[in-house]
Amino acid sequence: MRIPKILKPSKKKIIALAVLVTVLFLGFNFFGSQKKPAPLQFTEVKRQDIKSVVSSSGSLTGTSVANLKFKSGGKLSYINVKAGDWVKKYQVIAGLDTRDLSITLQQAQNTLVAKDAAAKKAEDDVKNHDKDETFSQKETRTAAQVARDNAFDSVKSAQKAFEDAVIVSPIAGVVTQAIQTEGQNVGSSDLIAQIVDMSSIYFDTDVDEADITNIAVGTPCEVILDAYPRQVFKGLVDQIIPQTKTTSSGASVVTVRIILDNPELVFVNGLSGQSSIFYQASFNALTIPQEALREDNSVVVEANGKLENRKVEVGISSDTEVEIKNGLDENEKVLLNPPAAAVRPQNQSNNPLGGFFRIFGGRGR
Repeated sequence: MRIPKILKPSKKKIIALAVLVTVLFLGFNFFGSQKKPAPLQFTEVKRQDIKSVVSSSGSLTGTSVANLKFKSGGKLSYINVKAGDWVKKYQVIAGLDTRDLSITLQQAQNTLVAKDAAAKKAEDDVKNHDKDETFSQKETRTAAQVARDNAFDSVKSAQKAFEDAVIVSPIAGVVTQAIQTEGQNVGSSDLIAQIVDMSSIYFDTDVDEADITNIAVGTPCEVILDAYPRQVFKGLVDQIIPQTKTTSSGASVVTVRIILDNPELVFVNGLSGQSSIFYQASFNALTIPQEALREDNSVVVEANGKLENRKVEVGISSDTEVEIKNGLDENEKVLLNPPAAAVRPQNQSNNPLGGFFRIFGGRGR
């Protein structure tokens, strides 16, 4: 069978076919696999109140807290309170078994009587002999007097131990913790009861030392407790503890006490939460999101369908917004997350051939 001339392969036809296949392959890969660029996101410049804030975590507490412990160990004889009870100042809270202490005190008092008698006898032996008292007599008298003084100190010590066997509350308040098992042996490190003065409610928070210069007594605050996530408690900085401390992560912090304004809550000592301390504020200010501002204090603005770079003057900032003092007008549109480098003024046309023409030295139209 004879093959028509037009179907006969030739070198030129093979090359042309190869070029066509290559062009089709490259074109498919370029246009077919090329994803559409993500649309640019803009936000409007708007007026609102903005506040600079120091945020930190902390816990709820009262005006003062008394952690009550015995000064020495012993058997717990009685406990007069339980958690939730209100107590008065100097109210008796708990006591140790004092039977052994009573014996020790009685023995110390008996010893004092004996030593006092011996000292008085030694003093009588040298009465009216101030000028001719021998060294032996002086030694005997002095030893007896020292023994009497030591016996007196032993009585005082036994009396002190007797007094320390009873715990009284140094403040009025509510019992937040209390041991309940009478008859058990307790040590000097065991917490017997905790009393919290609730005359005022505080939120204690640890602020990084780098932020403490922004905070002063009277600075307004807001507190949100984990137990009351939908409620914002207002307050003021009442005290800045003049001592740094180191956290478990090695950071240096300063404790700030925030007094809350008559909070309506069920008080639980130690409730955790988050505080916001507002140290600067600007009202009805022009603002943009922080992600619209470059490090060099410039933004990308959409004007008449084109993008242009513009320098701005900034003011205070919050966690999410930044104040614009000059350079923008209300309702202008700025680009979110602009590139670090300045953009060339251009139309926002999305010509899909633009990238192709630029690759080959042409211009997308």
